[in-house]
Amino acid sequence: MSSHAAWGDEAAQKPVAGGKLANSDQAAYAFDIASQPLPQALAAFSAITGIQVLYTDKSIYALRSAALKGTFGTNDGLRTLLAGTGLQYRYTVDQSVTIEKRPAASGLSDGITLDAITVIGTRQSRYDSRYSETGTLLAKDVTDIPRTVDVIPEQLLLDQHASELEDVYRLSPNVVNVDGYGGSREDFLIRGFRRRDDIYRNGVRLKTNGRVNPDTVDSVQIVKGPVAEIGQMTPGGLVNIITKKPKFTRENHVATDFNEYGERQVQADFTGPLNDEKTMAYRLTTSAENSRNFRKADIDRQFLSSSFYWEGETGANVNFNYEYTHDERPIDRGVITVPAGGGKRSIVNTAVDTRFDQSNLNNRDVSTHIFEVDSAIPVFNDDWTLENKLFYAYEQVDEIRNEVVNVSNTGVLTRRVQGNDDRELGTVFARMQMRGEFDAGLPVDLVSGVELRHQDESWTNFAGANQTGGTVSNPSSFTLVDNTDSNPILRRYTKVKQLSYGPYAQGDIHLTDAVTLTLGARYEVVANEYSQIDRLTDTASGFDPGSDGHLTKSAGLVWKPVEDLSLYASYAETFQSQNIYSGNETTAVFDPEQGRQYEVGAKWSGWNDRILLSGALFDIRQENVVETVNGTPELTGGIRSRGAEAVITANPVQGFNLRAGVGVLDAEIESENANNGNTPTNTPDITTSLWASYEFQKAESSLKGLGFGAGLYHVGNRYGDSAHNFELGDYTLLDVGIWYYLPVRNESRVRFDLGVKNVTDEKYYVASGGTYRVSVGAPRTFYGSIRFEF
Repeated sequence: MSSHAAWGDEAAQKPVAGGKLANSDQAAYAFDIASQPLPQALAAFSAITGIQVLYTDKSIYALRSAALKGTFGTNDGLRTLLAGTGLQYRYTVDQSVTIEKRPAASGLSDGITLDAITVIGTRQSRYDSRYSETGTLLAKDVTDIPRTVDVIPEQLLLDQHASELEDVYRLSPNVVNVDGYGGSREDFLIRGFRRRDDIYRNGVRLKTNGRVNPDTVDSVQIVKGPVAEIGQMTPGGLVNIITKKPKFTRENHVATDFNEYGERQVQADFTGPLNDEKTMAYRLTTSAENSRNFRKADIDRQFLSSSFYWEGETGANVNFNYEYTHDERPIDRGVITVPAGGGKRSIVNTAVDTRFDQSNLNNRDVSTHIFEVDSAIPVFNDDWTLENKLFYAYEQVDEIRNEVVNVSNTGVLTRRVQGNDDRELGTVFARMQMRGEFDAGLPVDLVSGVELRHQDESWTNFAGANQTGGTVSNPSSFTLVDNTDSNPILRRYTKVKQLSYGPYAQGDIHLTDAVTLTLGARYEVVANEYSQIDRLTDTASGFDPGSDGHLTKSAGLVWKPVEDLSLYASYAETFQSQNIYSGNETTAVFDPEQGRQYEVGAKWSGWNDRILLSGALFDIRQENVVETVNGTPELTGGIRSRGAEAVITANPVQGFNLRAGVGVLDAEIESENANNGNTPTNTPDITTSLWASYEFQKAESSLKGLGFGAGLYHVGNRYGDSAHNFELGDYTLLDVGIWYYLPVRNESRVRFDLGVKNVTDEKYYVASGGTYRVSVGAPRTFYGSIRFEF
């Protein structure tokens, strides 16, 4: 049986002969299914387990099932239901089940002749949001984790036609999208705190200057609040991308996506075993995109991920992954603000596709290579597992952009051409840890290890002299020139090194069968340094603050007064090392950011795990907060954030899926300057989301295979800067979609999708990056996709 790596990268499931999972790998379910016509019995079985069996041949209605009462794994349950029918089952694509005639050689009744039964709908397990690998070093069900963790599976990306991960973040309460360097990077706020430069990928803190390609995603896991034993992070929380892994069940698909503005994308995903013994598996995922969006910006993107998995007889396993991404797109600063009197500003009233830059002087080209190796080896009589991860990422970026730097009282624009040459970013990460359990008077589950992370980054920042011309109402009436060589005001080479390492541990102490105490700690040593050369003056400078160590701690308590209800409380600390910020013409070094969170909450799972309710209250405080305003880093003091959030995920009846959440937030700046007491930039006081879908999955329905969904999202009013000089307003979006699964041949099908985003064509602003950097939300958009699964 596979061992979970640290932060639990999803291990490939190892099947036994015939594609069935070994009983030791199965979840056990409580059944109470009376003997009845076989289709009704299998429908009841599917409703409990999520394994869907739909029929194209009505002759199956002549058969009657055996009774199924008691606790069984899925395989034993299926065998019991089919006893005496002359039928057998086998797992096929997507862990679906095909029912077929048992061979005569088995000595059993021939029964009746059936055509192959092919799953038409979406199997329920693809909506599973229960298993978390984020927010804990001990991967477990979310109801056992003393903090808020949202798990958003890949199927929701498919149903909502998510072309970027920003379409996913909005599903989690108190999470909103931010400027993202003109839409070219992942960027979000969690509970009022903005991520810095990093996002997590399979548990590795990864700085990235580009977008994460959704085609790599198995699930998006969002943890709220700090996790002391994970290491440096903002106290609001983090996003961890769990990537697709090899499977021993063969699954293949090719797809194409398109919309009315010019989205054009194709994807392919192939996985399956490499040998008959089912000890090796592979996965190959690739995509290509040549699109245009509503802002008339072109996006050129290619993606390739290849993975190989091996598992030995002892349970030792190795997973290797190589991932390549190329992403080319402009840096779109959106629209600008203009003076509104009294020292205030207002967003210019213009069409959503109005550009204040010049397209021939705006492009960003990012190439990324990632190598990742995970291994797990059982030791000490298989009671413990030694787990290792080696990770290397290399990113290369070239960019040129132009943007507004001033608007006169008469509406005349001043713009600047600038950019970065030869930005190179290398990240090396290594982890070694032990995972196991022991008895110290009380049962204890423990993970302990050490991590090392080293990052090198270098780039040349350049800028030309300001150019004045064009107006707010007609920005293209003046033609900008590339004067970064002929009339430069800046050309500076910068090199930054960051090193961090240290031990950590997390343990679950089972005080009673109903009470678990989780303790965690990490001691991390950090060292940053930078050097600069001004190419215009040939002067050099640098800064080496030396190394610094920080101890962070966490504690959480989970009490289950009854089996389905979890009550919890937790405390956690975090810090982020002094960062070296480089703005348009400024380099600054700040003291470490330090934060802590208190959280209490409850989680309830009912209706045979068909519904999960969670709610939380939290209080977060952070010191030494840095905000980048118009490209210049500023120390804003601290932030205090208090609030509440609630989430429901449910599958009350077969084919119906619901996900809804609401978050309320009271965040304020704690500072000695005039911004004290103000709400931080881009932070709303309320966020709500609702996504519901229904798919006809009953065998006798003439609409089987047809599904439809709708989403409603609301974000409250936000301020565009810390001084509250202008507001972004609130917005509510409605999305709708419809799809249909068409069987093509045995075990193959085509899914057709059509939908509309922002049905009401609401005009809204996503976020502010400063006075002249207001991101524009997409108008009503019609989209479609075709996906062939085989």
